[in-house]
Amino acid sequence: MHEIVSYVFMVTTILAAVGLIIIISSRNADKYSSNLFILTLLLVIAYVISHGLHFYMLAAEDVTILDQSCHSLLLLIAISLTFFSISYPYHQKLGLLKSSIILIPSIALLYLLWTGNLVQESHVHTAKFEAHYDYKYPLFLIWYIILILYALYELIKKYNQESNTQIRNQILVLFFGLMITNLTSFAFGMLLPWVLGFYYLVEMSPLAFLAGLILFTTFGVGKYNMFPNVMERVHSFSINKKMFLIAFIAVPIVIVMVQIPLGRVLFGITTPAEWTKYFVISLLGGTIVSITISFITLRVIAQPIEKLKSQAIEIQKGVYGTLVDIGSNDEIGELAYTFNDMSLTLKKDSEELKEKENHISMLLNAFDKSYTSIALVNNSFKIILVNRIFCDLNGIDRKSILNKDIKDVHFKHENEESFARIVEELGRKDRFEGEVVFKTANSEKTFLITVTPFEIGEGNQGYLFVEVDITKIKQLELQLVQSEKLATIGKMAAVLAHEVKTPLTSIKMNADILSNSLALNSEDKQSFGIINKEINRLNNLVKEVLQFSRQSELDFDVFDFNEIIQTIYKNTKSRYESRGFEIDNKIINFQINGDREKLYQVFLNLIENAFEASRDNGYIIIENIIKTGISKIKLTDNGRGIPVEIKPRIFEPFYTTKSSGTGLGLSICKKIIEQHKGSIKLIDSEPGSTIFEIDLPINSVDNK
Repeated sequence: MHEIVSYVFMVTTILAAVGLIIIISSRNADKYSSNLFILTLLLVIAYVISHGLHFYMLAAEDVTILDQSCHSLLLLIAISLTFFSISYPYHQKLGLLKSSIILIPSIALLYLLWTGNLVQESHVHTAKFEAHYDYKYPLFLIWYIILILYALYELIKKYNQESNTQIRNQILVLFFGLMITNLTSFAFGMLLPWVLGFYYLVEMSPLAFLAGLILFTTFGVGKYNMFPNVMERVHSFSINKKMFLIAFIAVPIVIVMVQIPLGRVLFGITTPAEWTKYFVISLLGGTIVSITISFITLRVIAQPIEKLKSQAIEIQKGVYGTLVDIGSNDEIGELAYTFNDMSLTLKKDSEELKEKENHISMLLNAFDKSYTSIALVNNSFKIILVNRIFCDLNGIDRKSILNKDIKDVHFKHENEESFARIVEELGRKDRFEGEVVFKTANSEKTFLITVTPFEIGEGNQGYLFVEVDITKIKQLELQLVQSEKLATIGKMAAVLAHEVKTPLTSIKMNADILSNSLALNSEDKQSFGIINKEINRLNNLVKEVLQFSRQSELDFDVFDFNEIIQTIYKNTKSRYESRGFEIDNKIINFQINGDREKLYQVFLNLIENAFEASRDNGYIIIENIIKTGISKIKLTDNGRGIPVEIKPRIFEPFYTTKSSGTGLGLSICKKIIEQHKGSIKLIDSEPGSTIFEIDLPINSVDNK
């Protein structure tokens, strides 16, 4: 039996020493302190077991092996705590030289200890444990106290240098733990037996370790979070595991550490048989009691908590309104009541949030699909949110537009002045509303812009830009004004033309009679010629005014369009050829249901304008393309072109740049084409190239 125990504790000592060396030489600094702490706990447990076996093996009388094992474990605990004190709390590691200074003497002392050169003999007599030591034993005592004092010195130095209150408290707990455990073990487990020659109050040694364990667990680990990794693992255990861990591990250890000193000091147990009986009864009784208490505690506490946990998982899944039924009025019952109240509140809040979420979703959908341009900016005019129309208007992707200045995106180049006006107005009134014209290279649009303050959260203010495109409305307003003006002018012109026509006819008749009845010289004949010419011009003017002012009915007929161009060419050939002017007809023939005479008038007017604007060897090209139900007719000439400033007004009635023109030609052309449900527009005009485009329906005009 002695040999088996000897081998067990010798192997334990060797393994502990090897483990300590591996931890010290490890490169993983993050787990350095935690590994030393765990090793120290294992060594303490081994020491308590070894100390307990002292009393169990009293019948053997010779307990030298156990004495040697206790000394070995105490020395290893001192070494482990020394390295731990040096490394904590910043995972500092000693260099090879300093580590060797601590380890080499310690290993030498362990060798001397197990070869019988320090503790020669320990045995039991009736009243006391005797111990016989070698003369070299004081070396062990000195080295042990050096290790403890060095560890305490390192802790004091760190405590004075540290400014963090929590770390200072951790160091203080470690300091007092070292003092209580190691100095007490040194006094009652080594120094007094060496001085007295026998063990006196040796039970104080495990009691000291119990105090140190409580101090570490209660204050260091629990209160000051000394080992977060260890506590994280412990916290991950279920209540069942924690309770049974206490019942099977912690309770027997406490019994070994407490019951043995109590049996010796209070009950005076001395004989081996009494010790064995007392030890077994204490261990079994304490374990049974702890297991029973654990089971009852689990029934009272763990099961209700398990119910709360399962229902909490349901709430986590989104099943709000889940209730737990725990019929008690204690703290757990109050917890269940609070839980149920929270669950019902969450259900109510969830329903309200879903309703608000639906409203917000509808608003965001309307915001994005609105035909109004909307942008939200912060007080620095950085874009926070925009809708689809705003992005389309600026031709930029929504993701790339965010956090950019709205001035750089929306009010750049020609529109900077408009933005400055908005900012100025916001500074005065904190609000802007007005029309802004946006100019681009290809278009010009008018927007009605409203800029209002907007709360964007956390007391910050932004601005909401709402822009409505009113370009078409402005065009319609302009057309309405123009139509009203033209209607007034038309009525007045019709009245004037009607009043002028009758006396003009009378003047012409009398002028013809006089010119035929009188003997006129050459000058008088020339004067009568001028009178007739001007009368004819006035007649033509009256005719055009009346034609423009009256909504004349069209005389619809189905005919080939090319007939119009061919008739114009035939009637104007001699006049145009005298100046080298050519009509290049490239028309793809089509049938049209229209008024032949009116359409003849339109194309004759356009060709005549090209002729008058041309120089010698001029031309006009008439061509078309046919699409579904439409013939697009393009007329291109090489004349002088139309000046840029008058292009927008060429279809206005009575607007002309000709000295003898009425300004009604193109207006009448536009009116006739629109009566045929078509359109006419100026595509481009510059010196050498003027292009008109006319769209006419193919044989589809309603003539009812």
